[in-house]
This record gives sequence, C-alpha cells and structure tokens, in this order.
Amino acid sequence: MSARSRGGEVHRPAEGSLFQHVFDASSLIEIERKRFMSQLRRRHSEVVVPQKVADEVGGKGTPLGRFIRSYPDVVTRFQASEGYEFLRIRSQVGIHDGEAAAIAVALSRDFPLVIEDKRGRTRATSHGVTCLGWREFVQ
Repeated sequence: MSARSRGGEVHRPAEGSLFQHVFDASSLIEIERKRFMSQLRRRHSEVVVPQKVADEVGGKGTPLGRFIRSYPDVVTRFQASEGYEFLRIRSQVGIHDGEAAAIAVALSRDFPLVIEDKRGRTRATSHGVTCLGWREFVQ
C-alpha cells in the first residue's frame, strides 16, 4: 500500500505496516504519561514523527527519548514542499512548530494525524487532514 503526496512523490509505509500515522507531540506525551509505550513500540512501523516533534519529546532518559533512539526510522525530515507547507501553517495564530510540522507532513503524505491538542486538531481538519486521538491509535 502506498500513499501519493500532492507533489507526486510516492511514500511507502515501513515494512510490515499497512498504514502510517503522523504524530504530534501532544499525543506522544499522553501515550508516555498514560504508560502505553508498549503499544507504541509494538506498532512502531506505523509511526511517523516529524523531526521538530522528535526534538520536542525526545529527551534523554525519558520513555519517548528511548523510543526514538530505539526506532530512529520513525523520525522524518521534511520532503519536497513540506517545508513551505510548514511555514504556511506555522504562520497561523496559536500553532506551534511541532503541530505545524505534523500537520504539514500529514497533509503532504495523506496520512492521518494523531493529535490531542484541540486547536491543532481544528487547524488540521480545516486543511483536510484526518485526525484521531492517541487512544484510538493504541486500541
């Protein structure tokens, strides 16, 4: 299964994954806080974390930091027009770097976004991004 971005590039899910999900920091923090890291590790091939989000949550000695170091392939940098899309979304009031990065990647790659922040979720859906909460992902 593959997803075609608006720029025409084909993005393939990681081996063994049927469907990838982009994660915002808010959802990852809740997964860590509620102690659902084992579910995140089990489904790591479905996880896409923009570099800006990884920088926010990947502190040394934390469960999320260990997750990111154990599965470095989950972290992604911007591709093609995602940098431009990030800047456009980031310029909106109340949107932070990590949220803007996650929305830009989800929008460009046509992947669902796992996000808890209400304002970020509203912005993402206004751009046509499908959103779900962290509990929906770990079930």
